[in-house]
Amino acid sequence: MKNGLRHILLFLILAASAAAGHAVTQDTVFFYNTWKQMLSQTPVALVVDPVIETVSPFELYIDTGDDDINEAIYTRHIALSLGDSTWLMNSNYLKRYFKGDVKELNGFVPVFFSDKVAFINYVVTNDWSVSINDYLFDDVSFDGSSKNDVSHYFIDFMRHQVLKVDHSVMSGLLEDYHDLLMRYEGMKDYKQPDIIEEYFYKFIDRATEDIMRPNIVDLVDDKGMQ
Repeated sequence: MKNGLRHILLFLILAASAAAGHAVTQDTVFFYNTWKQMLSQTPVALVVDPVIETVSPFELYIDTGDDDINEAIYTRHIALSLGDSTWLMNSNYLKRYFKGDVKELNGFVPVFFSDKVAFINYVVTNDWSVSINDYLFDDVSFDGSSKNDVSHYFIDFMRHQVLKVDHSVMSGLLEDYHDLLMRYEGMKDYKQPDIIEEYFYKFIDRATEDIMRPNIVDLVDDKGMQ
């Protein structure tokens, strides 16, 4: 998941350039109504030079200056992309179609996905004050020691759930991969955030390569938000 981690950092640098409560503009934001469109990178709409407002690097809002367009963004589009590799999912979509740990997600949130798996990264906090220099000079810690710990939310398409990954969820995710499960539960500190994260990414890699695992598009209603 080195590329995934790199994309996380790219998003954090982008969003952190606007401190909480401030805004930045980007050239173009692309919007998607279905997972098939996301996976094929075929947007259905775009907005040039919208205002991008950040509550934190994990919670982003779009304002076009047009109320009708703004409403469409939050009620019709399931995701957006910035540039070539930064993707964010509409939390309203998740709350409408999935159960589980979705209530604490707000705005557009960072999403990472392959043909077979997808997950959200999010931090629940009302106290985030970050500048771009904090990221560039490595002054922000996400190794489990910060009060603003990053949590992974796995999107379970088969059960229509979003699961915040803790040690219990981690064990459940690894049930299909017995060798990883034994190694994970055999770790002395298997409940610690860094161990959970290590094996979560091992799971993502294994599931992505699993030819027996169904594709996302085979498990979702491709009509998008209704």
